[in-house]
Amino acid sequence: MCSVSTRSVIRWLFWSVGLAACYILVAWLVLGVRSSELILWPSAAVAAFGLIARGPSMVPAIALASWVSDYMLLGWGLQASALIAAGDVLGPLLGLWLLRRRARWQGFETTADGLWFIGAMGVIGAGVSAAVGAAAAATFGFGQTPVSPDLGVQWWVTDMASIVVLTPAAELLRRVSLQTLRAAFNGEMVWLPALAVIGTLLVYLMPVGQSALPIGLASLVMLPLLWSAMRLPLAVSAALSAVISLLIVTATVLQQGPMYSMLGSDRFMSMQIILLAFASAMLLAGLLANERTVALKQVRDINATLEKKVNRRTAALQISQATTQAQLRFQESLLNALPNPVAFSDPQGRFTRVNVAFNLLVGLSGPEIHGRTGTQILGTTLGRIWEDMDSELLSGSLQVTREAPYLHPDHEPTVWILNKALVRDAVSRQIVGVVTSMQDITAIKQLQQQLSEDEQRFRFLAEESPVPLVITRTSDAALLFSNKAADSLFRGSYAEHAGQSMRPLWGDSVDRDQLLARLQREGGIVRGVEAQFRRFDGTEVWLLLSVTRGRYRDDDALIFAFKDITEAKARESELRNLAYTDTLTGIPNRRYFLARAALELRRAQREGSPFVVLALDIDRFKQINDRFGHQVGDAVIRCFAQTCMQQLRGPDLCGRLGGDEFAILLPQTTRQVAFDVAQRLRLSIQEASCLPSSAPDGLTLTTSIGIAEFLPTSTLMDADELLDRADQALYRAKQAGRNRVEIWTGEAPAPV
Repeated sequence: MCSVSTRSVIRWLFWSVGLAACYILVAWLVLGVRSSELILWPSAAVAAFGLIARGPSMVPAIALASWVSDYMLLGWGLQASALIAAGDVLGPLLGLWLLRRRARWQGFETTADGLWFIGAMGVIGAGVSAAVGAAAAATFGFGQTPVSPDLGVQWWVTDMASIVVLTPAAELLRRVSLQTLRAAFNGEMVWLPALAVIGTLLVYLMPVGQSALPIGLASLVMLPLLWSAMRLPLAVSAALSAVISLLIVTATVLQQGPMYSMLGSDRFMSMQIILLAFASAMLLAGLLANERTVALKQVRDINATLEKKVNRRTAALQISQATTQAQLRFQESLLNALPNPVAFSDPQGRFTRVNVAFNLLVGLSGPEIHGRTGTQILGTTLGRIWEDMDSELLSGSLQVTREAPYLHPDHEPTVWILNKALVRDAVSRQIVGVVTSMQDITAIKQLQQQLSEDEQRFRFLAEESPVPLVITRTSDAALLFSNKAADSLFRGSYAEHAGQSMRPLWGDSVDRDQLLARLQREGGIVRGVEAQFRRFDGTEVWLLLSVTRGRYRDDDALIFAFKDITEAKARESELRNLAYTDTLTGIPNRRYFLARAALELRRAQREGSPFVVLALDIDRFKQINDRFGHQVGDAVIRCFAQTCMQQLRGPDLCGRLGGDEFAILLPQTTRQVAFDVAQRLRLSIQEASCLPSSAPDGLTLTTSIGIAEFLPTSTLMDADELLDRADQALYRAKQAGRNRVEIWTGEAPAPV
């Protein structure tokens, strides 16, 4: 959203700066060529174009450019320039408002659009600007420049001529594609604009004289221009009209051509009116040609569409006749090709047509069957069912399906599915008979019987199996089956929980999703997966499971076999604790501490973060042991460990390395922070009541601590090396008098 807003502001600034620059530039050019009498004021066309192209957002740029032109280029006063700038904005803005009142005005597309533009922008918009300018002249004056009585009319005609001549060309060229411009100048069309431009140059570069010949020649120049407006794209003809007008104005200003030979002070006013009429005629002619082109295209499209429809209808009739004949042959072939018996009968139940399969079923030919009833052909049992189904259909049913046995005298008894439907006339929709299709389901019935017996045997074996078995639906984990062993394992019966989701029984629902993904990868069978479950009574249990994906009663199902491994997992956890826990203090032992330190070292190397190791022991612990005994010494070690644990954060780790030697791991910690932690820990040990009550006054328990820091820039190889550095710092603390903290600096401690 922010980027879209930024692009909008940049686009607005680009247009505003460009529009203001063009406005001031063309004003400077016109005033530089001729400042006394203006034939065209292109800045008015720039303002109209800016509002049409970008809307009212261009008002600030137009107002600023108009004020700069009036005040700095023309030398008018501040008040007059401000009022004229307001008029130069208000006029085209009112014209734009009138254009938008025309609901269908989307640009120059029809002659009505051209007339609306000439009236709104050319007449009304220019008139408002001229009226405000004349009012400014009458009120404030233009400095030393005298104010003409007909200034308002001159101003109006000048702005109107500029807008009608230049604005359509700019707007149409802005919208036209480069491909359209290239297509406009291929072939014979290229000579039309060239002829018009060359003719204008020849006529308006003639010396001024008393002959009327140049005026007549100037009229002839209109012919190729009008021809261009009728044949070339509108953008090209509008641009050509603007170019011709500028050539005429330039030649006249340079005192050349037939326009300059006109006498009287109204020479330039007359020229402006001629240019206005010329540009309007060219614009309306081009728009009229556009409308004619669009109308002709629509007529051609309608004729082409009608021709296609007629051709399609004729072809469809021919195909329909051939198809009808082919269908009659095809129906007979299809009927005989069907593997199942099919028969047609009239509303009275008499056979009218049968296929070869029906002939083979009853052992009779077509002529022997036609005209006889179902009982006469199929026997009493099947015939009665056949005729009852016909009666049901004729009484209002749309379709009838039944199973029925067929006892053929020469074959084994069989079972059939009979499907009957009414046959109606395609036009009158009257019932003309009944169609019957038959399908032998003897093998299917036998298979169903076999499956039923197999399912009963499976259910008995599964129900009585000592292995807990559970079947759940794959999509929603609904319980479809569980045997007695599974009911005992999960402490809930199948009758109580049938159809309920088994997802809540999984310790972590992610385990089930991962199992489904593994089944997909490994072909639908997975064995030996350990997972934690919750029984129906809420107790937890660890299970070893094997699972197969298959079908159970038309459902995609998962078939589980479980083994309770709760006791084994408990023993495993106990052994793990024994392997990694110090038995005296209950904190991690040396093996676990070094393993964790190695992991933290690799993570720090990977992430570029520091961490610190503290090495510490109890000062003069041997004297405490010798004086109070090993039992008191063990109690002191336990108290020491508990005090250390109380001072650490959650991610920190304290471990006993052996005897009275301990180490602490501080992840993501610098040595400055670690020094503060060590000092706090040292004071806590000193204040702890770890010594027995029989200890003499003044005897306190103290500790010495060494700190080693890992930095991302260091060349440290492993955790043992970092712990060795902390031991060196601890040794330095011992040498310095004990009960203190030292940081490893890389210097070896002095020998004792």
